[in-house]
Parts: sequence; structure tokens; C-alpha cells
Amino acid sequence: MLIIPTAKKLVIGAVAVGALSFGTAGMAGAATVPGAKAISHFNCANATKVLTRIDNGEARIAAGLPKLTAAQAKASKAGHTKLANRLAKRITRLESSKFHTRLTKATAAIEAKCNVTAPSTASTPSAAATA
Repeated sequence: MLIIPTAKKLVIGAVAVGALSFGTAGMAGAATVPGAKAISHFNCANATKVLTRIDNGEARIAAGLPKLTAAQAKASKAGHTKLANRLAKRITRLESSKFHTRLTKATAAIEAKCNVTAPSTASTPSAAATA
């Protein structure tokens, strides 16, 4: 019986130390240029693969938004308010300008660091689906 509370204290202490270490790293990272720290350790050998993955993700989001909207409308019509609220929250997050800005900044940083361009084949359907 004495082992479990001791183990619980040890786990809680480890979590607290981890949270504090992330907090100090976050404060140190706040003084630098946003995105520079994350891209400084990026391996340019994977640049085209990552850019393709970003473009494919944007295309999947654009293709999935109408389905999510229909599912949200169906859930609210059926009286499933919790599900409808969760779907509405997800739709809002995926449509947010902050989300798109983050993807655009990551793409631009990778292109600038590695001197590559984003694949244009996957981004064309994404732009057409959002228009």
C-alpha cells in the first residue's frame, strides 16, 4: 500500500519537472524569431516529402470540410447537440486563418531554407476546392 502513493508522487514530480522544463524552453524560444528555431534543425533531404505532405493535408481538409459540415447539420437536426458542437468546433479550427497561416509559414520557411519549391500538383486541387 505504501508503494502506490510513493510511485504516484514520483510520477507527479516527474510531470511537474517536465512541465517546468518546457515552460523555460518556451520562454527562451519566445525571444527568438517565430519559426526559426523549429526550422533550424530541419533536414532538407526531406523537404519535398514534407511539402508534399502539407499540400496533401490541405487538399484533404478542403475535401473533408463539406462532409464535416453535412455531418454537423445532420447531428444537430437529429438532436445530438454534443456531437454537433464538437463537429462545429473542428470545422471552425480547420477553417481558421491561424491554422492556414501556420501551414503557409512552415511551407515558406522550408522553401527558403532548402531552396526548393512546393509541389504544384497537389496544391492546385486544394485551391480549387476552397474557392
